[in-house]
Amino acid sequence: MASLWQRLTNKAQTRAVQPTIPSRSATAVTPESALTLTAVYRAIQIIATPISKMPINTYRFATGIELKVENPLLVNKPSLIDSRRDFIFQTVADLALQGGAVWFKNRAKDGTVNNLTLVPYAAVMVSWVDPNDMTKGVQFGYAGRTYTERDVEHLRLFTRPGVLRGISPIESAAKDIAAAIDLRDYAANWFTAGGVPTGILTSNMFLSKDEADEITNNWHNKQQNRQVAVLGNGFDYKQVALSPKDALFTDVVNQSVQAIARLFGIPARLLITSVPGSSDTYSNLQDENAVFWRHTLMTYVDPITDALSNCLPRGTRVEFDFEHLFKADSMTRYQTYDVGIKAGFLSPEYVQEKEGLNV
Repeated sequence: MASLWQRLTNKAQTRAVQPTIPSRSATAVTPESALTLTAVYRAIQIIATPISKMPINTYRFATGIELKVENPLLVNKPSLIDSRRDFIFQTVADLALQGGAVWFKNRAKDGTVNNLTLVPYAAVMVSWVDPNDMTKGVQFGYAGRTYTERDVEHLRLFTRPGVLRGISPIESAAKDIAAAIDLRDYAANWFTAGGVPTGILTSNMFLSKDEADEITNNWHNKQQNRQVAVLGNGFDYKQVALSPKDALFTDVVNQSVQAIARLFGIPARLLITSVPGSSDTYSNLQDENAVFWRHTLMTYVDPITDALSNCLPRGTRVEFDFEHLFKADSMTRYQTYDVGIKAGFLSPEYVQEKEGLNV
């Protein structure tokens, strides 16, 4: 005797693959997996780019005063391999992703540092020279060799007493990053392996399990092949659909992006999201940029400044010039200069130098 579906549609049965609910991945979060999140990738880029492009000034303490001097070659080009921009950018990226960075120092015959080599932080082993006597210092293992603190500048982002390696945002908040990755993957698989039916086919007739399975499989084949579906007497189909906003998980994704912005200290608007109730006025944006510099960029600039200063002769230090981050528009600057010149506390020569107009 023909099956119910065959009696209704007069079509042969074809089996279809059933959707499955995706299992949650238990893979540990790594810097590489974290970088697959657009918010993490962009957050690190937002931090590293302005720092890598900042001017660096050199100061030397002599005769009781500190004077600005011409940058040594090491400051203008720390690495023979990379440009200064790439060297600083990669250092910041390692600080953000790994929690630290390591520079190996090459010295000239007179003992001065003439080149810095940035190596992957994950490949360096940091340990006490004597675990029972911390006063003997730290040693570094890399590529089968052991180096002393004289050979290495060890930069750390977040430090704790007795913890030798720096702690990264990703390591500290691994569960938050894992949740964001799970959400991204679940949303991406929603329509193909989400375990949610595309619709509900109902009947006012009694169906055995075999008949229900047969009807379901044939209905799936009709949908997959985009063929005309014919409903027999007593059958009704209701589509299970989501609005575009719900299908993209917009609200949950925004919360995830805001959590990553908070973790890295990034203004939410720079990650193309916003905190409810916030407003983007000119004054607010100026204050936000100042806070971003003081509480986020300085976290990365300080260890770089200290490490680079350590590579220079005693009494010499470097300082990143962050004024360009808060540079006002041309009209406001010129009006300020005009007031300063007329009041006598600014000179035309100073204004020319600040604006790069020296001839």
